[in-house]
This record gives sequence, structure tokens and C-alpha cells, in this order.
Amino acid sequence: MRKTGWFAMACVALFASVAAAENGVTDTEIVVGGVSPFTGGPGLLGYAGTLGTRLAAAEINAAGGINGRQIRVVVEDDEYIPAKSVQALQKLIDVNDIFSLNIISGGSHGLAMMPLIEDGNIPTMNPLVTTNAHYEPVRPSVFGVGMSYQQGAAEIVRYIEEKHGPQVWGAIVQDDESGAAREEGLIEQLKADGKDAPKLMLRFKRDQTDFASEVIRAREAGVTAVILGGLPTSHASILKEAAGIGYKPHFAAAWVDHIPPTIGLFGAEGDGVYIYDFVPSMSDPQLAPFLELAATHLPAEDVSKLNRYSVIAYIALRIQAAAMEACGGDLTRGCVNKRIAETSDFDLGVMSPVSFTPEAHLSRLTGRMLKVDAAAGAFVPAN
Repeated sequence: MRKTGWFAMACVALFASVAAAENGVTDTEIVVGGVSPFTGGPGLLGYAGTLGTRLAAAEINAAGGINGRQIRVVVEDDEYIPAKSVQALQKLIDVNDIFSLNIISGGSHGLAMMPLIEDGNIPTMNPLVTTNAHYEPVRPSVFGVGMSYQQGAAEIVRYIEEKHGPQVWGAIVQDDESGAAREEGLIEQLKADGKDAPKLMLRFKRDQTDFASEVIRAREAGVTAVILGGLPTSHASILKEAAGIGYKPHFAAAWVDHIPPTIGLFGAEGDGVYIYDFVPSMSDPQLAPFLELAATHLPAEDVSKLNRYSVIAYIALRIQAAAMEACGGDLTRGCVNKRIAETSDFDLGVMSPVSFTPEAHLSRLTGRMLKVDAAAGAFVPAN
């Protein structure tokens, strides 16, 4: 009887332990997932973000891991298609048994994945997209390292009007959540300044390649400053159309264009285009330690593919890791989400410090205005 009782109690304890264990956590590792595009134009962003995640994981693992556990990173390519984003996340959950996420692709892609993320209370950091719809209202497990497109558009308006005087504003943006956010920021800032509303706001489809109509309409409307809101490939086409008809407004874009291949895409037509960002240029001395770290932990061919998204993804995983470390023996999704929400002025010296609160899961950062120097083949401080 004593033997039977002992065996039964042992089974109960074993099953209780298994039931209490979190997905993606073992005695030796923590599985961190990601859903990211690797191909086409968006692939320049997604692959670079994945490199930042892997770099942070390599650095953390080399230092002993998180309370003795190593981080294992698993990323699925969604080809920048929302339906495939959902499929990729389901695979990460069902097959790879992830604990958390460090990348969730684009704006509409992230929204498509939200039901799965929220259902599992999966700690999620997104270094690629800062669409407000991901964070308002607050989703307990979702955090964005970056700045809202609304804030970015507002900063662009303030800078250009201070430097060049009052403008006739327009916007040519992608027909999605991120494009709408840029329009919203433009409208709100002009209203706050007591200025006229934008003269023209045009939207284009994601796969559009001909922008002759949009450019002609902007010129005919007398627009002197244009906020661009899509991917660099679309912006390059717009700039070339404008140059072809001698149209020279102040073109400005948010951080999406702040990647080295953009300079080649833009060509001579991109000279002087303004780009607002909260991450320094890769050539900035501020990022020298980051690049040295990358040279230690990443293959040489991957170091050349790093860009601003690598920096943000690196910071994102370091924030996650700090939260995991703080949870100690209570490494649960709920604990990690709570700890991330308490992050205050997290600063590794590579970009603006990051903070969250339980009421604000999208960080509000300080940025700077850059511009394209086509002759130098570089992004340089606008001032």
C-alpha cells in the first residue's frame, strides 16, 4: 500500500510539473520565434531583422544564457503575404513550440496573426512595424520597439517647415494601415500648427509600379512637400517619375527607406530626399561597437546585410531577455509580459532609449532627420 501510494503521488507530481511547464521552455533552452519576409523588397527588412535577433541570441548564449538556458531562434518566411504569416505562426506554435516572438512581419500581417498571439498570450516584440493598430488598444503581450508612423510624419512636417518655410503638403502612400497612419500624422500636425489641410492625399496598391498619374496630380495641385509612405521600390519609381517631368518638391519618408540598398534604388533622383529615423546610419560611429559585435558572432556575408532593422531586433530581444532573466524561476509568458511592460529607459547605446508602461506598449523614441547624399552614396545628417 505504501509503495502504491508513493507511486501515485510521484505520478501526480510529475503530471503537475508537466502541466505547469510553459511552451518553448525546457531546463536547457528557450525557443524564440519569428515570422518575417526573406524575399523581394520586404526581404531587405525581414532578413536584416532576423540577423539582429540571432546576434542578440548569440551574445546572450555566449554569456551563459538566461538563468542557464540557451536561446534557440526559429524564424519562418511568410513571403510578405498575410495568409502565409498566419500559417507560419501556426507552424511555430504547433511544430516548434515557441515561447515568444521577436518579429511579426508587416502591418496587416501582424493584425492577421493577432488572434493566435493573444490566444496564447505569447510575448511578442515587433522591430519591423509600428502600426498603431497593433498596440491600440493595448494588447497585453504585444510590444513595439519604434515610433508610430503618425509621430514620424509629424516630425517630418515640423522639420521641413522650420527649414524651408510653409509648404503645400501632399502624401502618396500605400493603401494599408501604415499608409493611413502617415496621412493621420500629416493631418494632425498641420492642424496643430494652424495650417491648411494637405492639398492632396493619394494611395497606391502594394504591387503598383506605374506612378505617372500620382506624380502629375501632385504637380498640378501645386504640392511643394510630399510624404512618401510605402516600400523603397515604390518610392524609387515615384522619384524617377517626378524627375522625368521636372517636378522637384521636398520628398520625405520615414525610416523604412533608411537601408543601404535604397540609395542604389533611388539613384541620382533620390539626392536630397529627407528620411526621418530613430536609428543612426550604419556608418555612424555610434554603431561601431554593434558592428564589432556582429563581426564576432555572424558570418561575414551576413554582416554586410545588416541595417537599421538589425539594430532594432537586437534591442528587442535584449529587452525580452532582460524580462526573462528578471522572472527567474517563474519563467512564464505572463511574467515576461509584465516585466517587459515595466521596461524603463533600456539603453545599450545604439539608439534612443526604450521604455514601456502597462498603458503604452509602443515606445516613443527620439529621432533625427537624415537625407540622401547620392554622390557620396550615404545617408547624412540633414543639418
